[in-house]
Amino acid sequence: MGFVAILGAGELGASIARALASRGRVAEVRLVDEAADVAAGKALDIQQAAPIERSSTRVIAAGDLTAAVGAAAVFLADSVSLSAKQAPAAAATSPPRSSSERGWGPASANEWSDETGLALVSRLASIDRQAVIVCAGGNQHTVLAHGLHELHLPRMRFFGSAPEAVVSALRAMVAVEADVSPSAVSLTVLGRIPSQVVVLWSDATVAGRPLSRVLSPAQVARIERRAAAIETLGPYTLAAAAARLAEMLVGGSRRVVCCTVGLDGEFGLRRVLSAIPVLVAPGGIVRLIAPPLDVREQVRLENAVSRPVASDK
Repeated sequence: MGFVAILGAGELGASIARALASRGRVAEVRLVDEAADVAAGKALDIQQAAPIERSSTRVIAAGDLTAAVGAAAVFLADSVSLSAKQAPAAAATSPPRSSSERGWGPASANEWSDETGLALVSRLASIDRQAVIVCAGGNQHTVLAHGLHELHLPRMRFFGSAPEAVVSALRAMVAVEADVSPSAVSLTVLGRIPSQVVVLWSDATVAGRPLSRVLSPAQVARIERRAAAIETLGPYTLAAAAARLAEMLVGGSRRVVCCTVGLDGEFGLRRVLSAIPVLVAPGGIVRLIAPPLDVREQVRLENAVSRPVASDK
């Protein structure tokens, strides 16, 4: 059985490692960060809880990116090397350093994003050409876009797991309105994560019944307003989505999950990113599952994926 590598031992990266270890369905997790001592401390904490949680997953830390080579899946998370508050002070007291001197680039407690995230993805892809790289954060749209369009990474092996976290959040909202368990709710999400989403309410079901027969239009409208207000996704929700995907990429089972993928003709769209249901197996995405859209849904999707985000250049 293969191992999973997580790039960054920040809050998101550690949460993914913790989720994988507690579920015990992956043999080994490697928490990779330049701050190797911090990563080691978090890995040790997770590992020491294994007997309590009855997990056999091995969690280890590494400070070098080469530790991710050969992983069944590599998740781009967040770094702990230098907090955003420390960066200005460090810049004021130290002369500028080149990218090679900084190693992975200016690290922060935030998600790997923009130029630093893209540089890290580029470096990994150059040393492991078959790597399956998953952007686990909710603010890595630019990394995904440039990785696909500039680095020409294959879309079936370079995608994002955040949409599954949005699906989970929406299922929880519907469950509250319908007074059922979230496991009884099924729905499909398209668009850009997290706030520019298109929910296919016509296909949604609650306990096998069409959602329209369970919830009133006013209830659906209330859920849509709450969904539109989502600006960020919490690390635990993102980690749960990433862990579920990791188990599929390692374990051999083929299952459908919602991911951010570069579209290449689906819905008549190209060179844009969208959340979409995909069939996943070891080695990456097997195929995209594009549900049929009516005219209104098509227009909403086109508007959602064409809107710029703050990090887009």
